[in-house]
This record gives sequence, C-alpha cells and structure tokens, in this order.
Amino acid sequence: MTYSILKLIELLGDQFPSLLNSVLNRIPILVVGRDSEILDDLTESLTRLSPHRHKLVFWREFTSSDEIRSVIEAEKHDHEVARTIVCCLSSTISLALERIQNFASWIMAACIRQDSYAHAMTEYQLGEIEEKVGASIRNVGTLRVESPSRIHFSLLKPSNSQLEVERRIVDIILTRKKQALERIKRLLGKSLRGLELPKGMMKAVLQLDDEAEKITQDIFEEEIKGFVYAARRAVTLLSRIRLARELGASTVLTERNLYEAIGLDYGGLNELIQFIRSEWHEDFSDCIKGGSLSGLGAWVDSMWGS
Repeated sequence: MTYSILKLIELLGDQFPSLLNSVLNRIPILVVGRDSEILDDLTESLTRLSPHRHKLVFWREFTSSDEIRSVIEAEKHDHEVARTIVCCLSSTISLALERIQNFASWIMAACIRQDSYAHAMTEYQLGEIEEKVGASIRNVGTLRVESPSRIHFSLLKPSNSQLEVERRIVDIILTRKKQALERIKRLLGKSLRGLELPKGMMKAVLQLDDEAEKITQDIFEEEIKGFVYAARRAVTLLSRIRLARELGASTVLTERNLYEAIGLDYGGLNELIQFIRSEWHEDFSDCIKGGSLSGLGAWVDSMWGS
C-alpha cells in the first residue's frame, strides 16, 4: 500500500499541516507501529512531502555519520547544492541510532512489538529514541500507525508556527483537484451522452480515484516548489540587505515589500524566516526589527528589475 499525498491528507485531516510543516522544517519524524511493512511504506511516502529535496536512504546510500555530515556541510557552504531528506527503514534504525548524532531531516520507521521480531523495540525504548533523535533540534514528530487507515501525528513539543503556509497549500490542492476532476467528468459525460451503457460501466468510466491522486501530487509539488523558490529569492534578497546593513545602510524594508519582491502572497514572516533557517542554514532574524526588515527600502525593487 502506497500512501499518496491525497491519502495522507484524508487520513490525517487537520494534523496534515503540522506534519508538512515538520518535514519542511527538517524536524525528525518517527513512524511508529507494529507492522514493519506498513511503517517502511509510510516512511518512504513521507519523503515525497519535500519534492524539492534529494532522498537518501540510510544503509543503502550511506552508512556513517561522516558521510551524512559531509552532505550537510556542503549544504551550509553552497546554496546551489541539493538539500537532502533521509529515509531510515525499520530494519536499520538500530544501526542509525548507533552511528548517527544529528537526525535533522530524517524520517525513521520504528517497529514497536512485544514478540521476538528481530527489529522490534519496546515503548520504553521508543521514549529513549525520541529523546536522542530530537536532541539535535530539540523536537521530534511521531506518526503513530494503529492500522493502515488509522494514523495520528503529534510533536514532542508544540510548534510555534501558525501553519499558514501549510494550510494554504492544502486548501489550494483540494480546490484545484476538485475543479480539475469536475472538468474531466463534464468532458467524459458529454462524450458518453446518448450511449446506452450499463450503469456499472458508466460508473467505472467516471471513477477517477487514480486521477485524483495524480492530480493532487502534481498540484502539491507545484505549490511546494513555488514556496521554496520564493524563499530562495528571499535568501538572495536578505543576504544583500545584510551586506548593505554592514556597510551602513539603515532604511527599512517592510514585510509587504519583501513578499511583493519575492512573489509570495501568503504565510507569516516568522514562518518564512524559520524555513530559510532550516533549508539553507541561514539565520536572518537579525534583519527583523519591529515586524519589519532592516534593509535598503526602495533599492530592493531595483534588484528585481521593477
């Protein structure tokens, strides 16, 4: 069973934005339950929540702390390097815990059972794992799998995010998906008009579950990448502003000016700054002052040719 984006939205409901926010901000996620096959499938599926990142599978593509540390160091020194997300399956989580110190941007399957299953662990061990995994960034998310269709997400520590970006993305996805399916059904209905088809066959032709999942995936990737590209433009802009401030500039760039410059019309400034910190290891909080950004005012517009 593969968990599509649409399936995750349907199963998690109001918890999906929190899960998406955690993945985008590289908070480690533990996928916990009794069925290792389902856990591994979910773990792989969750990496699709960050389509702009390159997926690495622990023990398949790297096995040591030094290897993944070199990847992170490359990210810190070069904004052009692809960001990473790490997938750790239930059969290798013990090895990861032995070898790795920093689990930022990791999604890990943890099988909790009382029998003799080789890779299983107890609830007590899970608590120790949560503490170790969350130590590097002081938080960890847990996706509890009670059954294939019953999953629940929670954070060890509540997030300060208002989840504006994530909720907006979900709203856009569901609205555009509905519109696309309605257009397809109208066209199919017109093409079948006048044909004497059995009801079962007509229903089968108009059954668009697979198309709904594909459409949702396409729209999701488009929206996530759009947000990431806007944030990337903000990195370029804020880097120049920081340099200008160091040279003595003291005028103010408002949040509205920033969002207009980068082509983003939703989400709070703090959420954007947090995502930039997580994604590009850049902290621009020193550029924020009284709800505005210390910078170069109208000079910003000229950077983008406006």
